[in-house]
Amino acid sequence: MSKQLILVTLIGVVLLSPPLWGQSKVGTTAAPFLTIGVGSRPIAMGGAFVSIADDANAMFWNPAGLARLPKSEVILVHTKWLADMSFNFVGAAFNMGSAGTIGASATMLNVGSMEVTTETDQEGTGIFFDSYDLAATISYGYLIYDKFSIGTNLKYILQQIWHEKATAVAFDLGILMITPLKDIRLGVNISNFGTEMRMEGKDLLTTHDPDPGKTGNNENIYADIRTDSWPLPLTMRVGISGEVIEDDNNRLTLALDWVHPNDNDEFIDLGAEYVLREVVALRMGYHALRIQFDPFKLSEEDGGGGVTFGGGLKINLAQQMLVKVDYAFEEFDRLGSIHKFSLGFAF
Repeated sequence: MSKQLILVTLIGVVLLSPPLWGQSKVGTTAAPFLTIGVGSRPIAMGGAFVSIADDANAMFWNPAGLARLPKSEVILVHTKWLADMSFNFVGAAFNMGSAGTIGASATMLNVGSMEVTTETDQEGTGIFFDSYDLAATISYGYLIYDKFSIGTNLKYILQQIWHEKATAVAFDLGILMITPLKDIRLGVNISNFGTEMRMEGKDLLTTHDPDPGKTGNNENIYADIRTDSWPLPLTMRVGISGEVIEDDNNRLTLALDWVHPNDNDEFIDLGAEYVLREVVALRMGYHALRIQFDPFKLSEEDGGGGVTFGGGLKINLAQQMLVKVDYAFEEFDRLGSIHKFSLGFAF
């Protein structure tokens, strides 16, 4: 059986199997920015990247892929996100030979300035505040043997709204395997397993009279308003990928990811990448495909998924320096669309 037929058959089995979609729990987790995909290349492929993870984007999608990086890499990503927010990512991965690959990255979602409103000044007070989300990550990938690698991320997470903030610590765990079956790749990543987040800050301080019916007692005992704690967006991603065309000048890769978040329905990401002479790349995919029990009918409530596409260019500046320029377009159904730009260096 040809490699192309095997890969297409495996992807078809996943698509046509009746999934056990659970009840949606949208809005029940903290730090949803942790689920925003990183890198123009993976996004252009619909987010189907957990079994590929062969560049610095692996720090987000599957840290096990870091172990297979032939060089050290730096990546910069900028996105004008939905609702005039900005999403940025910067990361560096350093190949340490047989000791593995270590990486460090920072992710930031900047909401921008908003005007303070109160019960009495609902049109605004003239005072403005900022809000942002930040994740600082240390990554490590190690090659167990030539076809199997593992990786992990350790994250510090911060959400800031004016004087209030919430923090958490989390980790990811990934594996990546090249199977004996025509070198088809399998990848698994569990991300954002960590502590809960709860907003705290001086604007939640107040005073309290424990016995308002009694006089002569202390009527101004300092207290604070306790906000609820919320879990992180724990996500499991399982993927398969492989080359259906591969020769000296052409390479066509197909990929599929099955994604199980704890705050939403399960969905499927699909992607394809065509590379010409290892210089020019064209990519397309579909993000967050949700299928009902009728396997040929898309859900009417598609949850914001949509078509993705993009391209990339590799430029050799010097013998030891490779520059990667990538672009991705991502559609979010009723929410609109975004453009993502990435710049990478391999050395």
